[in-house]
Amino acid sequence: GDRYRYLANAILNAGFLQFDNQFLGKFRAVWGLRVEDFDQVIGSLNKKDARYVYSKKTDFLPGINITYKMDAKTNIRVSGSQTVIRPEFRELSTFQFYDFDLGATIAGNTSLKRTKVTNIDVRYELYPAAGELFTFGIFYKYFKNPIESIFNAPDSYNFVNADEANSFGAELEFRKKLAFVPSLKNFTLQGNVSYIYNRVSGIGENQARSMQGQSPYLINASLQYDLEKYGINTTLLFNQIGRRIAFVGGSDTPPIWENPRPILDFQIAKKILKTKGEIKLNVSDIFNKAAIFYNDLNNNKSYNKGIDAFAISRKYGTNVSISFGYNF
Repeated sequence: GDRYRYLANAILNAGFLQFDNQFLGKFRAVWGLRVEDFDQVIGSLNKKDARYVYSKKTDFLPGINITYKMDAKTNIRVSGSQTVIRPEFRELSTFQFYDFDLGATIAGNTSLKRTKVTNIDVRYELYPAAGELFTFGIFYKYFKNPIESIFNAPDSYNFVNADEANSFGAELEFRKKLAFVPSLKNFTLQGNVSYIYNRVSGIGENQARSMQGQSPYLINASLQYDLEKYGINTTLLFNQIGRRIAFVGGSDTPPIWENPRPILDFQIAKKILKTKGEIKLNVSDIFNKAAIFYNDLNNNKSYNKGIDAFAISRKYGTNVSISFGYNF
């Protein structure tokens, strides 16, 4: 009947003003303001209907990026900005649906607020040669009203706003051609590593924990092999994230953690038909390690088979695909 009907409408009007100034010879400032007016109705257009959820919010989002050019190869960059993260329609709707992976019902929350994020970062950038870079940065993020998924025992999940969360982090990124070893002259090594310390505060938060979905570290690495004269390009990609909370626990239930897993992808591409065509072979998730979601019952920050309560295990499978593209 009517309770399964669902209506949602969102209108976003936005505009921005941006300035780009050079000053004192070595400084450049790109700064401005973005204004977003967001108007949304969900569930029903009838104000008397229990499903009716209406919100209208205007956000003023400043941004500034100051670059100090130390010399031709080195920059120091300082930036600050504000952004917003808005809840999805289904997170705001009273509609409940059954998730077969979780074996539980997921319900929305009509009183969710959008999250406002303040970002500040300082970065040192070095460009030693063409196609090479080395950067080191530290950053801070402040989340006002972050949205989190909460597990309510025994079998339902919903969404709530925490009060706030703070993130402090450091990031290292590099891209280096390996031509200094003659036999590796067509190889390029690239990577970035981030460390993030995150803590959330809110009603009923009696234990120090990170925000749902926030990993304490991220590792990305890639090795490229480029044989330009034969039109061959190959890439090996590695990615791993630190364990993170998949679902926050309720008042008497522990959180469900997602275990880290290494992911390795491979791609080889060959230009054909006088470089107008390209054939690509992709192999994704070569290791095919299971994603394990669990309750950390002994609180030792890792998954122990037979001790920790196991919630879900998923294997996504190794995918192999071949594609062909042609540019006229």
